[in-house]
Amino acid sequence: MGRLVRVKALKKQYFCFDNFRLYPTEQLLLRDETSLPLAPKAFDILLLLVRNSGSLVKRDTLMETVWPDSFVEETNITVNISLLRKTLGNARDGRPYIETVPRKGYRFNGTVAECEEADEPKIERVTPVQAEQATSFMAAAPSRAPAIEEPVQKPPAAVPPMPAAGREWRTSATRVILLTIAIVVVALSSFYVWWHLKAKSTTVSASERSIAILPFRPLEATAEDEYLGLGMTDALITRLSNLHKVIVRPVGAVRKYTRTDDPIAAGRQLAVQSVLEGSIQRSGDRTRVTVRLLRVSDGELLWGSEFDEKFTDMFSVEDSISQKVATALAVNLSDDEQKQLLRPFTGNSDAYLLYMKGRFFWNKRTVDGVKKSIDYFQQAIQTDPSYAVAYAGLADSYTLAGSYGYSILPPREAMPKAEEAATKALAIDPSLAEAHASLGYIKFIYDWDWPGAEEEFKRSIALNPLYDTAHHWYSHELAALGRKDDALAEARRALQISPSDTVMNEHMGWTYLMARDYDHAIQQARKAIEMEPDFLLAHRVLGLAYQYKGSHNEAIAEFSRGVEIAHGDPVAKAYLARSYAAAGKTQEATQVLNELVQLSSKQYVPPLEIALTYLALGKNDEAFEWLHKAADERASALVYLKVNQAFDPVRSDPRFKDLELRMHLN
Repeated sequence: MGRLVRVKALKKQYFCFDNFRLYPTEQLLLRDETSLPLAPKAFDILLLLVRNSGSLVKRDTLMETVWPDSFVEETNITVNISLLRKTLGNARDGRPYIETVPRKGYRFNGTVAECEEADEPKIERVTPVQAEQATSFMAAAPSRAPAIEEPVQKPPAAVPPMPAAGREWRTSATRVILLTIAIVVVALSSFYVWWHLKAKSTTVSASERSIAILPFRPLEATAEDEYLGLGMTDALITRLSNLHKVIVRPVGAVRKYTRTDDPIAAGRQLAVQSVLEGSIQRSGDRTRVTVRLLRVSDGELLWGSEFDEKFTDMFSVEDSISQKVATALAVNLSDDEQKQLLRPFTGNSDAYLLYMKGRFFWNKRTVDGVKKSIDYFQQAIQTDPSYAVAYAGLADSYTLAGSYGYSILPPREAMPKAEEAATKALAIDPSLAEAHASLGYIKFIYDWDWPGAEEEFKRSIALNPLYDTAHHWYSHELAALGRKDDALAEARRALQISPSDTVMNEHMGWTYLMARDYDHAIQQARKAIEMEPDFLLAHRVLGLAYQYKGSHNEAIAEFSRGVEIAHGDPVAKAYLARSYAAAGKTQEATQVLNELVQLSSKQYVPPLEIALTYLALGKNDEAFEWLHKAADERASALVYLKVNQAFDPVRSDPRFKDLELRMHLN
């Protein structure tokens, strides 16, 4: 005859206050039925405060309990408390749940009840255990809360109705054993998850030394704060990149995250282990900066702080942030590296602000942005003539102004100014990787000094192996020389450093295009356009790949879109004219060409664009007339003479051989 056995289901213990429920073993916070995400350390702080509701929890107790055996600053508590207050909001009486007790610690003011709910286990296939083991584990006493000062009498709380605590089963002895085993397995699993989460540390291993510094968000919608935000980001990226011990995503990779509300998602997209994000606000002569360093894998706060300084002290703020980030990332710095990290490029706050504005507009990569960046860099140099990075910025701006794809300044006007600025930057600071890369690019596209350019690119990469632009520009030269495999390797390295940068993705497509791998060029260009739909250069790469494959309708569509994006810029129109010619639409191509020739008498139109359009129409004599004009002004796109498919129809022409000799490409 069987026996009647009563078995209680395992109970889940949690804390409830107002419409919140806090589950310790599951590290779960619910508001009604909605889960509220919290970083592990923030959860641990909340749990400690809730367990000691109404009592003062000292800062030291928080540090010892939440960060055992780890050295962290008290600002970690401050930042986590701030995040908790934002998550919880205010209690029903209007007060914040978490009260700050000045110079002592914090107190949780909510009315807290300890609650239980039934957690009905499911019977699963498990390894049998002895009954004594189950009894021993279930009898284990819970750990005690740390000692707390100043207990406050808590008012009695009404416990909300809970689901039934247990059920009765009429079952055989075998079912009782299986049920007990299932309960033990669930309990052991919960204990393991709890123990694993509690054992986590906020330190970062050596393999995690990759970081994205997101643009600092302006708290007010003023142009001044927007410049400051991206400028602060650029300055910190430059400082940390110079260490060569941390992979730092460049400005081009992070600038699209200016308005992001999810830094962890941005960090995942940028493929980094840590992300630095913050806000900036300027009021009068003071600037307030809030900053957080987060681990991407779990959202853990590694370090955080707030600064409220005079704008003239912004350099010390950058010093402090750079040092703390390096420390949090476990980077051991030599004395020389410490000096490099804290080296000020200028001591003049006005010059610094002008430089930040210049970089802000340069990073837009638009015609108007390039023009404004030149003006701001020049003002920064006038304010501080020894400002090396401002000279490097000016060199970059003039280089873009006279480069292929822009019709801002003739190369003969832009490039000597770019070379002069880069040379001055290096005279002030010979170790500036950016200036070496700029000088290499000028030697490449303007001087046609191929060995000299390669030397500068290699020097830049040696000074800063993680400077993506140096790899980017070096791959341009390698592609132009026909060194296809080397060019692809350098382009991939640039993309590896900046995987979410639209420029690097577009450039990877361009490198495939010059290698005549049109399918991969199309794939990469589409990826860049997905990232930034109005990125003009990516539409050009995609259009050329379609054109060279014979997909003329698709090519015309891309170049038509390019004309829209560029607001009728003559270079964009020239691309469209050539796609018409390739498709056999001679009348349309000729009409656009005639417009460009007439326009060239009124404003600057790159001669090379007209030459290539004549070439596409099969008018070789006119094409060479304009090609010589392009060579006279040192047009940057001529460097691809040796590999660009556009020149295939005239490669056997003696005039083409003369051009190769003139450019030292024979």
